Amino acid sequence: MAPEYDVLVVGARVAGASLALLLGRQGRRVLLVDRDRFPSDTLSTHFLGAPAVASLERLGVLADVEANGLRRLTRTRTYVGDCVLEGPAVPVVPGYALAPRRDRLDAILIRHATAHPSVEMRERTRAVELLREGTRVVGAAVAGPDGQRAEIRARAVVGADGKSSDVARWVEASAYETVPALRPAYYGYFRGVEPLGEPTLEIFFAGDHIGFVFPMEPDVDCLAVEMQPADFDVFRRDPQRCLEARLRELPGMARRMRAAVLEGQVKGTRGIENYFRVPYGPGWALTGDAGYCKDPSTGLGIGDAFTQAFLLAEAIHRGLDGDWDEALSAFHQRRDEAMMPLYRATLAYTRAGAVPEESLDLLRAVLSSPPFARMLATGFAATLAQAPGFPAPLRARLGQIAQAFAARRGDA
Repeated sequence: MAPEYDVLVVGARVAGASLALLLGRQGRRVLLVDRDRFPSDTLSTHFLGAPAVASLERLGVLADVEANGLRRLTRTRTYVGDCVLEGPAVPVVPGYALAPRRDRLDAILIRHATAHPSVEMRERTRAVELLREGTRVVGAAVAGPDGQRAEIRARAVVGADGKSSDVARWVEASAYETVPALRPAYYGYFRGVEPLGEPTLEIFFAGDHIGFVFPMEPDVDCLAVEMQPADFDVFRRDPQRCLEARLRELPGMARRMRAAVLEGQVKGTRGIENYFRVPYGPGWALTGDAGYCKDPSTGLGIGDAFTQAFLLAEAIHRGLDGDWDEALSAFHQRRDEAMMPLYRATLAYTRAGAVPEESLDLLRAVLSSPPFARMLATGFAATLAQAPGFPAPLRARLGQIAQAFAARRGDA
């Protein structure tokens, strides 16, 4: 039978919708299927750093995403114990971060994808089985809202169906660089949190847990806590009370949350598995969390999904019209080259325990004295170069960001 579509994409959230959008630009016949109805929410960090915002611009959806009234996050504030360090956002164009709600972000991406006449979408439709001819995947059987089964034939099937990907399981995609879940996390949307003067991403390193403030729309913030595994059973029994209590322990947050009201329910997870999966085979590919997933503490997941979509769309374009294995093998290599350093850096960041008290005392001493603080800034490059145990991936990432600041200074 002739294939009905060039590509069947299983999963229509950030990873799948952005890929379908790019394939639609190529004129490919694409079918998106997802078991959910849209707009709908999903577990997420919500954070889009400046590179991810730049990806929204490349996808042509940034204006619509910002039309929801999102605040542009132009600064980052880091609390280490009771010490505060603050600086500008990473200077990648457009120079700010965003924190959109996922129900709106995903729906916007789907709307733009299906604006291409060659892209179709079926909601409340789940893939139940892959179709094969020999060893090659040639489509999938799907079940719609009424449970009716249909067979969809496609030249390629892409699993964009998340960390518990059925597609990955059906093709037995092997995993590597695997690390078990490191930290549970809970978050909620709050109204009435006292804002800072300028919209700022805030991260609190408080003992052995991490707090986050993501300004979203005016008067709406996503507040989150990553904790230790031993805390999970206590949190799950009364997540709202535990989350609010832990947040109010963070520096300044008891005052700022005096009028705060939770909107909706608290969401959480025991933890996120960390892995890479081989992302392709005969007639199939994986993207987003289906192909690569890591702890959400660094907030890179949505941006990584966009990066994979750009890489995979190019590979599929070449693979459908040429050598599939050669094109997708190149995608595999490029994906790992792009993602592995940040993956390892995230694991190092998440595994790090509480800052030793003697280090905190020295930090307090430096920050309590403006002359000392200025001297630290003057000699910081040499100090960092000699710092023992500083993970190489983090050092490399820091160097890249420093170069971006230097380039911005040169442009100015």
